[in-house]
Amino acid sequence: MERRHRVSMTDIAREAKVSPATVSRALNGHPTVSDKVRRSVLDAAERLGYVRNLGAVSLASSQSNTVGLLIRDAGNQFYGGLASRIQAETDRYGFDLLITAGGDTLESQERAVRNLLGHGVGGIVIASGRVAAEAAEYSARFVPSLVLGTGLELPSLSSVRIDPHMEAGLARRVVDHGHRSIAVTASEDPLASTLHARTANFLTELVVAKTDTYIVSFSEQGGVDELGRQVDRALADGVTAIMAGSDEMALQILEYLNISGLRCPQDVSVTGFDGIGAYRSSLLGLTTIEQPVDELAHAAIKLMSRHMNEEHAQTAQILVPGRFVKGRTLGMAQTSD
Repeated sequence: MERRHRVSMTDIAREAKVSPATVSRALNGHPTVSDKVRRSVLDAAERLGYVRNLGAVSLASSQSNTVGLLIRDAGNQFYGGLASRIQAETDRYGFDLLITAGGDTLESQERAVRNLLGHGVGGIVIASGRVAAEAAEYSARFVPSLVLGTGLELPSLSSVRIDPHMEAGLARRVVDHGHRSIAVTASEDPLASTLHARTANFLTELVVAKTDTYIVSFSEQGGVDELGRQVDRALADGVTAIMAGSDEMALQILEYLNISGLRCPQDVSVTGFDGIGAYRSSLLGLTTIEQPVDELAHAAIKLMSRHMNEEHAQTAQILVPGRFVKGRTLGMAQTSD
């Protein structure tokens, strides 16, 4: 397919029968341009299909109106949903949004940050549960930066995340259902700051409640087979409930239990975390905590707007409450006669 020539200001000037300098002033709303000339320039730009070079505009004004969003994985329901809500919030605030995926390594995340900086963004939101501290601090050296939905907290960055009291509250609900031997999933990935913090919050509450705790560790390389072996060992040790750090992990555990002929919650209870998209469905019936993506996105872009418009804005840590989803996968612990 033959591609069209990208329309320049010179093309518009020729069409509107004015100088390129007049076109530039008209497109940028300069007060010396009359309404009649501005209308003529805008009409010509519309007819020709002119697209503004936002990077050049940012360089000319020394201030960017573009927010960069680094997400871990657009295919993940949580990050995909979060990106959609951030788009709505940047639209509401009048910002442009540039999105890139950062992946799960320091190298890929730093490359993603450099890509955003190279496109002249005025601030960067990092929404990744596996963000490396070095990548986040690298971003903060150049533009206002904040981490969203992660357990990472650094003095150089603002952060917005779900209130950790929601994690502690879920652990208390499991205990209140009579469970005294409880397994908690844990990631072996050193960058999984969100899951590390969530596991620690679960375990702290369970230890305070004087329960017996068991760790079900997992890695990307181990796959479902390794997860199954971990679950089998936990159940052999008398575990009656498993608290997963995410809904995706909870679903994998539920699938394994079903294959093994075990019932949930009659034989073992399972809880998740995130409550996004299909995982929140009553058909699945997962007991989980719903992360409020609307509120998280709103708080993040409101805070980023402050950072981009106030030269000496202080960093802030904002906690947003979530919602308990009752579901059907958490039941009362079965006592032996």
